[in-house]
Amino acid sequence: MAEFNYKAIDKAGKTRVGDITADSKRAALEKLAGMGLSPVYVRRQEEDSPAESSSDSKRSVGGGERTALALITKLHQLCVGGGMPVADALKALSQRAVDKRLKKISRELYKDLSEGQTLAVALEKYPDAFDVCTVHLVEAGESTANLGFVFENIIGYIQERRKLRQTIISALAYPIFLCLMASGVVLLFLFFMLPKIQSMMSSMGAQENFPIKMMNVVGDLLIYGTPTLALVALAIFLWLRFYRKTPEGTKATDAFLLRVPALGKMVFDADLCRFANLAATLFESGVNTTETFRLSEKSLKNADMRDRFQQFRTAVNDGAPISASLQRFGLLENEDLDVISVGERTGSLVSGFREINRSHAESLNKRIKIYTIILGGVALGLAFLLVLIFALGIVLSILGLSQSMLPS
Repeated sequence: MAEFNYKAIDKAGKTRVGDITADSKRAALEKLAGMGLSPVYVRRQEEDSPAESSSDSKRSVGGGERTALALITKLHQLCVGGGMPVADALKALSQRAVDKRLKKISRELYKDLSEGQTLAVALEKYPDAFDVCTVHLVEAGESTANLGFVFENIIGYIQERRKLRQTIISALAYPIFLCLMASGVVLLFLFFMLPKIQSMMSSMGAQENFPIKMMNVVGDLLIYGTPTLALVALAIFLWLRFYRKTPEGTKATDAFLLRVPALGKMVFDADLCRFANLAATLFESGVNTTETFRLSEKSLKNADMRDRFQQFRTAVNDGAPISASLQRFGLLENEDLDVISVGERTGSLVSGFREINRSHAESLNKRIKIYTIILGGVALGLAFLLVLIFALGIVLSILGLSQSMLPS
Protein backbone atom coordinates (compact mmCIF):
# COMPACT_ATOMS: atom_id res chain seq x y z
CA MET A 1 0.00 0.00 0.00
CA ALA A 2 1.19 3.51 -0.76
CA GLU A 3 0.13 7.01 0.23
CA PHE A 4 -1.04 9.34 -2.54
CA ASN A 5 -1.69 13.08 -2.50
CA TYR A 6 -4.62 14.20 -4.60
CA LYS A 7 -6.48 17.26 -5.74
CA ALA A 8 -10.00 16.69 -7.03
CA ILE A 9 -13.29 18.43 -7.75
CA ASP A 10 -16.49 17.17 -6.13
CA LYS A 11 -19.98 17.12 -7.63
CA ALA A 12 -20.69 20.58 -6.23
CA GLY A 13 -17.70 21.98 -8.14
CA LYS A 14 -15.57 22.55 -5.04
CA THR A 15 -11.87 21.70 -4.97
CA ARG A 16 -10.74 19.09 -2.44
CA VAL A 17 -7.16 18.24 -1.46
CA GLY A 18 -6.11 15.27 0.66
CA ASP A 19 -4.37 11.92 0.98
CA ILE A 20 -5.53 8.45 0.03
CA THR A 21 -4.07 4.98 0.52
CA ALA A 22 -4.06 2.54 -2.41
CA ASP A 23 -2.02 -0.21 -4.03
CA SER A 24 -1.34 1.82 -7.18
CA LYS A 25 -2.15 5.11 -8.84
CA ARG A 26 -4.90 3.45 -10.89
CA ALA A 27 -6.44 2.05 -7.71
CA ALA A 28 -6.29 5.53 -6.15
CA LEU A 29 -8.10 6.97 -9.16
CA GLU A 30 -10.80 4.30 -8.88
CA LYS A 31 -11.25 5.09 -5.18
CA LEU A 32 -11.65 8.79 -5.91
CA ALA A 33 -14.17 8.04 -8.65
CA GLY A 34 -16.11 5.90 -6.19
CA MET A 35 -16.16 8.87 -3.81
CA GLY A 36 -17.72 11.03 -6.54
CA LEU A 37 -14.56 13.06 -7.10
CA SER A 38 -13.00 14.12 -10.42
CA PRO A 39 -9.19 14.02 -9.96
CA VAL A 40 -7.04 16.95 -11.02
CA TYR A 41 -3.86 15.10 -10.05
CA VAL A 42 -2.85 12.02 -8.04
CA ARG A 43 0.80 11.55 -6.98
CA ARG A 44 2.77 9.42 -4.56
CA GLN A 45 3.90 11.37 -1.52
CA GLU A 46 7.56 10.81 -2.34
CA GLU A 47 7.11 12.22 -5.84
CA ASP A 48 7.72 15.88 -6.64
CA SER A 49 5.05 18.26 -5.50
CA PRO A 50 2.60 19.52 -8.12
CA ALA A 51 4.15 22.97 -8.04
CA GLU A 52 7.64 21.61 -8.61
CA SER A 53 6.47 19.23 -11.29
CA SER A 54 4.56 22.01 -12.99
CA SER A 55 7.50 24.42 -12.91
CA ASP A 56 9.80 21.79 -14.42
CA SER A 57 7.32 20.83 -17.09
CA LYS A 58 6.73 24.44 -18.14
CA ARG A 59 10.02 24.25 -19.97
CA SER A 60 8.25 22.11 -22.58
CA VAL A 61 7.57 23.72 -25.94
CA GLY A 62 4.06 23.30 -27.32
CA GLY A 63 4.33 24.91 -30.74
CA GLY A 64 2.41 28.11 -30.09
CA GLU A 65 -1.14 29.22 -30.73
CA ARG A 66 -1.38 27.64 -34.19
CA THR A 67 -0.65 24.17 -32.81
CA ALA A 68 -3.09 24.75 -29.94
CA LEU A 69 -5.89 25.68 -32.35
CA ALA A 70 -5.12 22.67 -34.56
CA LEU A 71 -5.11 20.29 -31.58
CA ILE A 72 -8.37 21.57 -30.07
CA THR A 73 -10.05 21.52 -33.47
CA LYS A 74 -8.99 17.91 -34.08
CA LEU A 75 -10.10 16.88 -30.58
CA HIS A 76 -13.48 18.50 -31.18
CA GLN A 77 -13.87 16.65 -34.47
CA LEU A 78 -12.83 13.28 -33.04
CA CYS A 79 -14.54 13.53 -29.63
CA VAL A 80 -17.76 15.29 -30.60
CA GLY A 81 -18.13 14.26 -34.23
CA GLY A 82 -16.56 10.82 -33.90
CA GLY A 83 -17.64 10.01 -30.33
CA MET A 84 -14.10 9.06 -29.23
CA PRO A 85 -12.77 9.51 -25.67
CA VAL A 86 -10.12 12.19 -25.33
CA ALA A 87 -7.33 9.69 -24.62
CA ASP A 88 -8.20 7.65 -27.72
CA ALA A 89 -8.38 10.80 -29.84
CA LEU A 90 -4.91 11.87 -28.66
CA LYS A 91 -3.55 8.40 -29.35
CA ALA A 92 -4.95 8.52 -32.89
CA LEU A 93 -3.45 11.98 -33.48
CA SER A 94 -0.07 10.83 -32.15
CA GLN A 95 -0.07 8.11 -34.79
CA ARG A 96 -1.74 9.75 -37.79
CA ALA A 97 -1.13 13.51 -37.53
CA VAL A 98 0.88 14.96 -40.42
CA ASP A 99 2.15 18.01 -38.54
CA LYS A 100 5.21 17.02 -36.48
CA ARG A 101 4.47 19.40 -33.61
CA LEU A 102 0.86 18.27 -33.40
CA LYS A 103 2.00 14.65 -33.46
CA LYS A 104 4.56 15.23 -30.70
CA ILE A 105 2.27 17.14 -28.34
CA SER A 106 -0.51 14.57 -28.87
CA ARG A 107 1.86 11.77 -27.93
CA GLU A 108 3.02 13.55 -24.76
CA LEU A 109 -0.53 14.47 -23.73
CA TYR A 110 -1.66 10.88 -24.27
CA LYS A 111 1.20 9.70 -22.05
CA ASP A 112 0.14 12.13 -19.29
CA LEU A 113 -3.47 10.99 -19.47
CA SER A 114 -2.38 7.36 -19.34
CA GLU A 115 -0.56 8.13 -16.08
CA GLY A 116 -3.76 9.43 -14.49
CA GLN A 117 -3.43 13.17 -15.09
CA THR A 118 -6.34 15.22 -16.34
CA LEU A 119 -6.21 16.98 -19.69
CA ALA A 120 -6.13 20.41 -17.98
CA VAL A 121 -3.09 19.50 -15.88
CA ALA A 122 -1.36 18.05 -18.96
CA LEU A 123 -2.03 21.23 -20.98
CA GLU A 124 -0.43 23.38 -18.26
CA LYS A 125 2.94 21.98 -19.34
CA TYR A 126 2.71 23.99 -22.58
CA PRO A 127 2.15 27.63 -21.54
CA ASP A 128 3.36 28.91 -24.91
CA ALA A 129 0.43 27.15 -26.60
CA PHE A 130 -2.34 26.98 -23.98
CA ASP A 131 -2.89 30.09 -21.89
CA VAL A 132 -4.58 30.28 -18.49
CA CYS A 133 -8.06 30.80 -19.96
CA THR A 134 -7.79 27.72 -22.17
CA VAL A 135 -6.50 25.51 -19.34
CA HIS A 136 -9.28 26.53 -16.98
CA LEU A 137 -11.94 26.11 -19.63
CA VAL A 138 -10.74 22.53 -20.12
CA GLU A 139 -10.68 22.05 -16.35
CA ALA A 140 -14.29 23.23 -16.17
CA GLY A 141 -15.28 20.95 -19.05
CA GLU A 142 -13.70 17.95 -17.35
CA SER A 143 -15.34 18.72 -14.01
CA THR A 144 -18.78 18.96 -15.66
CA ALA A 145 -18.23 16.18 -18.26
CA ASN A 146 -18.96 18.72 -21.01
CA LEU A 147 -15.70 18.89 -22.95
CA GLY A 148 -17.36 19.09 -26.37
CA PHE A 149 -19.06 22.37 -25.54
CA VAL A 150 -15.82 23.70 -24.02
CA PHE A 151 -13.81 22.76 -27.11
CA GLU A 152 -16.19 24.85 -29.22
CA ASN A 153 -15.68 27.83 -26.91
CA ILE A 154 -11.89 27.44 -26.95
CA ILE A 155 -11.86 27.36 -30.76
CA GLY A 156 -13.95 30.53 -30.88
CA TYR A 157 -11.80 32.15 -28.19
CA ILE A 158 -8.53 31.48 -30.05
CA GLN A 159 -9.99 32.55 -33.40
CA GLU A 160 -11.28 35.82 -31.93
CA ARG A 161 -7.90 36.49 -30.34
CA ARG A 162 -6.10 35.85 -33.64
CA LYS A 163 -8.61 38.04 -35.47
CA LEU A 164 -8.02 40.88 -33.02
CA ARG A 165 -4.24 40.52 -33.40
CA GLN A 166 -4.52 40.55 -37.20
CA THR A 167 -6.72 43.65 -36.99
CA ILE A 168 -4.06 45.45 -34.94
CA ILE A 169 -1.23 44.38 -37.25
CA SER A 170 -3.07 45.35 -40.43
CA ALA A 171 -4.10 48.69 -38.91
CA LEU A 172 -0.52 49.48 -37.90
CA ALA A 173 1.01 48.37 -41.21
CA TYR A 174 0.12 51.57 -43.09
CA PRO A 175 1.42 54.04 -40.45
CA ILE A 176 4.62 52.01 -40.09
CA PHE A 177 5.08 52.00 -43.89
CA LEU A 178 4.63 55.78 -44.00
CA CYS A 179 7.12 56.29 -41.17
CA LEU A 180 9.68 54.08 -42.92
CA MET A 181 9.18 55.92 -46.20
CA ALA A 182 9.54 59.28 -44.47
CA SER A 183 12.68 58.09 -42.70
CA GLY A 184 14.09 56.87 -46.01
CA VAL A 185 13.46 60.24 -47.65
CA VAL A 186 15.08 62.02 -44.70
CA LEU A 187 18.18 59.83 -44.83
CA LEU A 188 18.44 60.16 -48.61
CA PHE A 189 18.26 63.93 -48.42
CA LEU A 190 20.59 64.29 -45.42
CA PHE A 191 23.40 62.05 -46.54
CA PHE A 192 23.33 62.44 -50.35
CA MET A 193 21.48 65.53 -51.54
CA LEU A 194 22.01 68.03 -48.70
CA PRO A 195 25.85 67.84 -48.66
CA LYS A 196 25.98 68.47 -52.44
CA ILE A 197 23.54 71.38 -52.21
CA GLN A 198 25.47 72.92 -49.32
CA SER A 199 28.77 72.47 -51.18
CA MET A 200 27.45 74.18 -54.31
CA MET A 201 25.86 77.02 -52.34
CA SER A 202 29.04 77.55 -50.36
CA SER A 203 31.26 77.61 -53.45
CA MET A 204 28.98 80.12 -55.17
CA GLY A 205 28.50 82.31 -52.12
CA ALA A 206 24.77 81.65 -51.67
CA GLN A 207 23.25 81.60 -48.22
CA GLU A 208 21.38 78.62 -46.77
CA ASN A 209 17.60 79.05 -46.79
CA PHE A 210 15.26 78.25 -43.90
CA PRO A 211 14.19 74.75 -45.14
CA ILE A 212 17.85 73.76 -45.45
CA LYS A 213 18.49 74.92 -41.89
CA MET A 214 15.42 72.95 -40.77
CA MET A 215 16.82 69.85 -42.45
CA ASN A 216 20.09 70.34 -40.59
CA VAL A 217 18.15 70.42 -37.31
CA VAL A 218 16.23 67.26 -38.29
CA GLY A 219 19.51 65.57 -39.20
CA ASP A 220 21.08 66.45 -35.84
CA LEU A 221 18.03 65.12 -34.05
CA LEU A 222 18.21 61.85 -35.97
CA ILE A 223 21.96 61.42 -35.58
CA TYR A 224 22.30 62.42 -31.92
CA GLY A 225 18.78 62.33 -30.54
CA THR A 226 17.75 58.86 -31.72
CA PRO A 227 20.60 56.97 -29.97
CA THR A 228 19.99 58.99 -26.79
CA LEU A 229 16.29 58.22 -26.82
CA ALA A 230 17.04 54.56 -27.52
CA LEU A 231 19.38 54.37 -24.52
CA VAL A 232 16.85 56.11 -22.26
CA ALA A 233 14.08 53.77 -23.47
CA LEU A 234 16.31 50.73 -22.87
CA ALA A 235 17.15 51.92 -19.34
CA ILE A 236 13.45 52.47 -18.55
CA PHE A 237 12.58 49.04 -19.98
CA LEU A 238 15.24 47.27 -17.90
CA TRP A 239 14.20 49.13 -14.76
CA LEU A 240 10.53 48.28 -15.30
CA ARG A 241 11.38 44.66 -15.95
CA PHE A 242 13.35 44.46 -12.71
CA TYR A 243 10.72 46.42 -10.76
CA ARG A 244 7.85 44.26 -12.03
CA LYS A 245 9.51 41.14 -10.64
CA THR A 246 8.33 42.25 -7.19
CA PRO A 247 4.62 41.97 -6.28
CA GLU A 248 4.54 45.63 -5.26
CA GLY A 249 6.11 46.69 -8.55
CA THR A 250 3.70 44.63 -10.64
CA LYS A 251 0.69 46.00 -8.83
CA ALA A 252 1.95 49.62 -8.95
CA THR A 253 2.76 49.55 -12.67
CA ASP A 254 -0.49 47.78 -13.55
CA ALA A 255 -2.49 50.30 -11.52
CA PHE A 256 -0.67 53.14 -13.30
CA LEU A 257 -1.35 51.48 -16.66
CA LEU A 258 -5.10 51.55 -15.99
CA ARG A 259 -4.89 55.32 -15.40
CA VAL A 260 -3.07 56.07 -18.66
CA PRO A 261 -5.49 57.87 -21.02
CA ALA A 262 -6.71 55.72 -23.93
CA LEU A 263 -4.36 52.81 -23.17
CA GLY A 264 -5.85 52.18 -19.72
CA LYS A 265 -9.35 51.75 -21.13
CA MET A 266 -8.07 49.27 -23.71
CA VAL A 267 -6.32 47.23 -21.00
CA PHE A 268 -9.50 47.29 -18.90
CA ASP A 269 -11.67 46.18 -21.84
CA ALA A 270 -9.27 43.36 -22.78
CA ASP A 271 -9.20 41.94 -19.24
CA LEU A 272 -12.96 42.32 -18.84
CA CYS A 273 -13.56 40.47 -22.13
CA ARG A 274 -11.45 37.52 -20.97
CA PHE A 275 -13.15 37.41 -17.58
CA ALA A 276 -16.70 37.74 -18.92
CA ASN A 277 -16.15 35.14 -21.65
CA LEU A 278 -14.71 32.61 -19.21
CA ALA A 279 -17.38 33.29 -16.58
CA ALA A 280 -20.19 32.85 -19.12
CA THR A 281 -18.70 29.59 -20.36
CA LEU A 282 -18.26 28.22 -16.85
CA PHE A 283 -21.79 29.15 -15.80
CA GLU A 284 -23.13 27.60 -19.00
CA SER A 285 -21.14 24.44 -18.26
CA GLY A 286 -22.90 24.07 -14.90
CA VAL A 287 -20.05 25.21 -12.65
CA ASN A 288 -21.24 26.88 -9.44
CA THR A 289 -20.71 30.57 -8.68
CA THR A 290 -17.81 30.14 -6.23
CA GLU A 291 -15.77 27.94 -8.56
CA THR A 292 -16.65 30.05 -11.61
CA PHE A 293 -15.27 33.22 -10.07
CA ARG A 294 -12.23 31.38 -8.68
CA LEU A 295 -11.31 30.16 -12.16
CA SER A 296 -12.28 33.42 -13.90
CA GLU A 297 -9.97 35.38 -11.61
CA LYS A 298 -6.96 33.63 -13.15
CA SER A 299 -7.83 35.02 -16.59
CA LEU A 300 -7.15 38.60 -15.42
CA LYS A 301 -3.65 39.70 -16.40
CA ASN A 302 -3.68 43.13 -14.75
CA ALA A 303 -2.53 42.75 -11.13
CA ASP A 304 -4.59 45.70 -9.87
CA MET A 305 -7.78 44.30 -11.40
CA ARG A 306 -6.94 40.84 -10.06
CA ASP A 307 -6.52 42.28 -6.54
CA ARG A 308 -9.90 44.01 -6.76
CA PHE A 309 -11.45 40.82 -8.09
CA GLN A 310 -10.14 38.87 -5.08
CA GLN A 311 -11.91 41.35 -2.82
CA PHE A 312 -15.05 40.96 -4.94
CA ARG A 313 -14.92 37.15 -4.60
CA THR A 314 -14.56 37.43 -0.84
CA ALA A 315 -17.61 39.70 -0.68
CA VAL A 316 -19.68 37.34 -2.86
CA ASN A 317 -18.66 34.33 -0.76
CA ASP A 318 -19.83 36.26 2.30
CA GLY A 319 -23.28 36.63 0.73
CA ALA A 320 -23.11 40.02 -0.99
CA PRO A 321 -24.96 40.46 -4.33
CA ILE A 322 -22.78 40.01 -7.41
CA SER A 323 -23.79 43.27 -9.11
CA ALA A 324 -23.34 45.34 -5.95
CA SER A 325 -19.91 43.80 -5.29
CA LEU A 326 -18.77 44.41 -8.86
CA GLN A 327 -19.82 48.04 -8.51
CA ARG A 328 -18.18 48.40 -5.10
CA PHE A 329 -14.75 47.36 -6.38
CA GLY A 330 -14.98 49.18 -9.72
CA LEU A 331 -14.95 46.12 -11.96
CA LEU A 332 -17.94 47.03 -14.14
CA GLU A 333 -19.46 50.18 -15.56
CA ASN A 334 -23.04 51.28 -14.86
CA GLU A 335 -24.47 49.81 -18.08
CA ASP A 336 -22.83 46.46 -17.33
CA LEU A 337 -24.12 46.49 -13.76
CA ASP A 338 -27.69 46.80 -15.02
CA VAL A 339 -27.17 43.73 -17.22
CA ILE A 340 -25.75 41.65 -14.34
CA SER A 341 -28.47 42.86 -11.98
CA VAL A 342 -31.16 41.64 -14.39
CA GLY A 343 -29.31 38.33 -14.71
CA GLU A 344 -29.25 37.91 -10.93
CA ARG A 345 -32.97 38.53 -10.65
CA THR A 346 -33.81 36.12 -13.47
CA GLY A 347 -31.26 33.50 -12.38
CA SER A 348 -29.46 33.60 -15.76
CA LEU A 349 -25.99 35.12 -15.49
CA VAL A 350 -24.82 33.47 -18.70
CA SER A 351 -26.54 35.93 -21.03
CA GLY A 352 -25.41 38.84 -18.84
CA PHE A 353 -21.74 37.95 -19.04
CA ARG A 354 -22.07 37.13 -22.76
CA GLU A 355 -23.47 40.61 -23.34
CA ILE A 356 -20.64 42.20 -21.34
CA ASN A 357 -18.07 40.25 -23.34
CA ARG A 358 -19.70 41.32 -26.63
CA SER A 359 -20.04 45.01 -25.73
CA HIS A 360 -16.49 45.38 -24.43
CA ALA A 361 -15.05 43.45 -27.38
CA GLU A 362 -16.82 45.92 -29.68
CA SER A 363 -15.51 48.82 -27.58
CA LEU A 364 -11.97 47.43 -27.74
CA ASN A 365 -12.11 46.95 -31.53
CA LYS A 366 -13.56 50.42 -32.02
CA ARG A 367 -10.83 52.03 -29.91
CA ILE A 368 -8.11 50.13 -31.75
CA LYS A 369 -9.47 51.30 -35.10
CA ILE A 370 -9.80 54.91 -33.92
CA TYR A 371 -6.29 55.06 -32.47
CA THR A 372 -4.71 53.41 -35.49
CA ILE A 373 -6.53 55.87 -37.79
CA ILE A 374 -5.19 58.74 -35.66
CA LEU A 375 -1.71 57.22 -35.74
CA GLY A 376 -1.96 56.79 -39.50
CA GLY A 377 -3.03 60.41 -39.90
CA VAL A 378 -0.15 61.66 -37.77
CA ALA A 379 2.33 59.51 -39.72
CA LEU A 380 0.91 60.71 -43.03
CA GLY A 381 1.02 64.35 -41.89
CA LEU A 382 4.60 63.96 -40.69
CA ALA A 383 5.67 62.35 -43.94
CA PHE A 384 3.95 65.09 -45.97
CA LEU A 385 5.59 67.81 -43.85
CA LEU A 386 9.07 66.33 -44.31
CA VAL A 387 8.59 65.96 -48.06
CA LEU A 388 7.31 69.56 -48.23
CA ILE A 389 10.38 70.81 -46.36
CA PHE A 390 12.64 68.83 -48.69
CA ALA A 391 10.88 70.16 -51.78
CA LEU A 392 11.02 73.76 -50.56
CA GLY A 393 14.66 73.37 -49.62
CA ILE A 394 15.58 72.00 -53.04
CA VAL A 395 13.52 74.57 -54.97
CA LEU A 396 14.78 77.53 -52.93
CA SER A 397 18.33 76.24 -53.18
CA ILE A 398 18.05 76.03 -56.98
CA LEU A 399 16.58 79.54 -57.12
CA GLY A 400 19.36 80.79 -54.88
CA LEU A 401 22.01 79.22 -57.05
CA SER A 402 20.36 80.59 -60.19
CA GLN A 403 20.35 84.12 -58.78
CA SER A 404 23.97 83.83 -57.71
CA MET A 405 24.96 82.85 -61.27
CA LEU A 406 23.21 85.82 -62.86
CA PRO A 407 25.51 88.77 -63.77
CA SER A 408 25.29 91.58 -61.27
